[in-house]
Amino acid sequence: MTATDLLLTVDYDLAFTEAGDLAAGESDGQHLALLLLTGPGEWRADPLVGVGLRRYQSAPLGPAETAALQREVNIQLTRDGYQVLENDLSDLSAAVLNAVRL
Repeated sequence: MTATDLLLTVDYDLAFTEAGDLAAGESDGQHLALLLLTGPGEWRADPLVGVGLRRYQSAPLGPAETAALQREVNIQLTRDGYQVLENDLSDLSAAVLNAVRL
């Protein structure tokens, strides 16, 4: 099952069709990206949402930090209705994340 929502540009602005209407379409990819990039407290409707991946990008990732990040991603995605099929974030430049919406 895929989600349909308003689409965003690569800069996270609202996307528009050539006719000037708001663009809508399959949104699971952008939904996952927003969930990973935003941190707790950035979503007014649910202050617990968000992984805050940026804070992990600038810090050295040892085994404990990698495990904490993978656990947080699993919690956030499961909480948001996804089933995590694969989660390998040991190297953020070659991260592997595969999840499907239930």
